[in-house]
Amino acid sequence: MSNRNYQKAPQMLNPTVRMIGGSFAPNGSSAIDATTRLGLGWSVGYTSTGLYTITFTDKFPNLLCALASLQLTTGDDKFLQVGVYSAANKTLQIRCYDASGAALADAGAGRIHFMCWFSDTTVTPVYGA
Repeated sequence: MSNRNYQKAPQMLNPTVRMIGGSFAPNGSSAIDATTRLGLGWSVGYTSTGLYTITFTDKFPNLLCALASLQLTTGDDKFLQVGVYSAANKTLQIRCYDASGAALADAGAGRIHFMCWFSDTTVTPVYGA
């Protein structure tokens, strides 16, 4: 469970759902400049070509949903894929692929945006109820 006192979101069916999102500007094949990071409760690192690892401040037992998008100034054939979430390590991987080569590729100039919804309880979620 997280270590923070989150305010309940209005009109939310499940009050234990927490939303964390943000964006950052990749820096080619170099470390990400922390001043480009927007959002609270997380940090990000450049892991390897086309692979970015988000580390959350708080530990959340269950990732319910995660989305990632790539904002570019000009069109490109790159796309993002949400990768492995580790509750133990508080990390989420985001992969950037080049569709023309079907391989991991650095995102280049632009921003990566993400939004995650977590269950902030150790009770196993019930789906479809």
